[in-house]
Amino acid sequence: GRPSETSTEPFDRRFLAVGNLNIPLEYDCALRAFAIEMAAYIAPTASKANWTALTQSAFQMHQCNSTSHTVYQSPSSAKLFQTAPEIKRGTCQHTVFVHGVKGNDLFDGTFEMPMKTIQNALSRTRHLRTMHGSQSTICMTIHGGTYYLGANATTASSQIGAIALTSNDTNLVIENYPGETVVLSGGAHLQLQWSVHAKTATEGTIMKAQVPDYINLDQFNELYIDGKRAIVAKAPNGDPSTQGLYANNPGFFNSAKSWASPVETPSMKIYVSEPSRNGTIFTNYQDGIGGGASVFNPPRNYWSVTTPRGVLNYVVPRGLTVENGQLPHLSNWSKPSTGFVHTFHGGYWGSWVFGIASSNSTENTIIVGRGGFQEAHGWDYGGSFYVSNIFEELDSPNEWFLDKDTRTLYFMPNDTMPNVFVASQIPCIISVSGSSMEDSAKNILIQGLTLTQTTNTYMRDYMVPSGGDWSVHRGGTIFLTNTKNVTITQNLLTELGSNGIAVIDYNDATTISLNEFVWLGDSGIILVGTTNGIDGFSIASQPANILIQSNIFHETGIYIKQSSPVLITVSRSVTVRGNLMFNMPRAAININDGFYGNHTISHNVIFNTVRETSDHGPINTWDRQPYLTDAMETGVPSLRQRNVSGSVSGYISL
Repeated sequence: GRPSETSTEPFDRRFLAVGNLNIPLEYDCALRAFAIEMAAYIAPTASKANWTALTQSAFQMHQCNSTSHTVYQSPSSAKLFQTAPEIKRGTCQHTVFVHGVKGNDLFDGTFEMPMKTIQNALSRTRHLRTMHGSQSTICMTIHGGTYYLGANATTASSQIGAIALTSNDTNLVIENYPGETVVLSGGAHLQLQWSVHAKTATEGTIMKAQVPDYINLDQFNELYIDGKRAIVAKAPNGDPSTQGLYANNPGFFNSAKSWASPVETPSMKIYVSEPSRNGTIFTNYQDGIGGGASVFNPPRNYWSVTTPRGVLNYVVPRGLTVENGQLPHLSNWSKPSTGFVHTFHGGYWGSWVFGIASSNSTENTIIVGRGGFQEAHGWDYGGSFYVSNIFEELDSPNEWFLDKDTRTLYFMPNDTMPNVFVASQIPCIISVSGSSMEDSAKNILIQGLTLTQTTNTYMRDYMVPSGGDWSVHRGGTIFLTNTKNVTITQNLLTELGSNGIAVIDYNDATTISLNEFVWLGDSGIILVGTTNGIDGFSIASQPANILIQSNIFHETGIYIKQSSPVLITVSRSVTVRGNLMFNMPRAAININDGFYGNHTISHNVIFNTVRETSDHGPINTWDRQPYLTDAMETGVPSLRQRNVSGSVSGYISL
């Protein structure tokens, strides 16, 4: 049943504990120690020390000092598990070097005469390809430094990168120069002249500066300071990156006084009577078009039909009434339409973000506008919430606010002013997009890079891929579509506003290995295909034969709580093997539907999952929509799908 929408019960204390309150500490610490041992067991050799240290920290092993399980003991037995091998690229027939300091785009890209910018180096590789043929392997080797790819960006699409590879870039390697750190930023470095704006009641100082004309204000929704995400002005105070329902100070209000009831808009129902899966609960394919589903793009949602097989029809609340004193600055809000309400779904199955349409301090009400599409199931009311991007809520160190009307950036430092301010400008840094399935982008290797400081996308279009509870934004920091044999390895994806890697529609034989994903606004890796309704047989626009191995995922879902390190939806034959996943708001691996199947989930160490939501576990699966595929016999369409196979090494802490 639903919890009361006016509940004032305190946060569930289980959210605040790494351990299991129902298990004696001695036993619980033994389980923690075992999980640490397993993390070391599956860790790549070069990452073993780091994986072990991170796992020990996440398990808060200092709590085990009174037990016999305090220090990790390396097993003496020989290691049997095979981690992902380091990718050995083939010989480069030609190499174009990039050096951000010593380079010049008038040079020819040799080691002695490197180019300055990555975009011009990419043009150089294409010129070499016309001279030497598409079968030659061409390498772009980038020297260490920070490359601000958001500066002077020509697109803000989350599906077209600042580095946009196409079918013409087959047999290409993009890599760091050995031993050097290459940072690809989705932002632009801000050159600012600060002055004092005002003193706060708590003796803080709010500074202000004019934002340069070269900054696109519409894409400036994240501020990164000295490499870390700053906090947009919010109430209650708290850092969304490090505080949530799992923390003693969650940075959320527990609940609103009440929520404005939704208005249900009927959708047109699509119902396929034949073929059907007789003898199952979810026998027939059905979908809702238009009406309430119009908030999604495309405007369709399984949960928008009048009688979905499940729980509820998709609706979201129209606003909320806050408790007296909950928002003491509400009467001073000069422009509430800049703000957002971040709230948990009423059943805590995910979260929503709404733009604020208006506020009324006399009645303590906030009316919301566009939003609520960041999960697919819907609910009559929200849960724990916070408001953000309101100037009058700028009252805590490391908070900021951008006044777009006057191009003024406001910031409240802690003690001293930081050094490097970066404004987000683009959500996608690298895209690999073939012209079609037949003319795909092939044999591309991306390795050794740090990708960071991108625009958030939680107010961009989301779509409902299938009959699970999830909606998804089909974009990411690295975006792939219509590709074959793309390998992404040994990269760091950190401090990002959106998904890490988006593998969308047709992609065959993609390998994602030995990467680290941390401090992400949304999911780590999303695999999202499409069908023609029930027909997944005659259309092959799905990810297939995907390998996700020996990666580490942690601190994901900062903004979007219906998110996971790995999302698999409408995809074929996916292997998720030997990964370390911890500290996330929902499941670590979500398989959103029963499409095709033949997935292998094996040798993953998973813990500290479902830290802020309910009704999930380390791995979650749904199968509400039947699809026609040839999963059981090549060339023969059937509603039968292959099973998910494999073993799971995991530990969940409630």
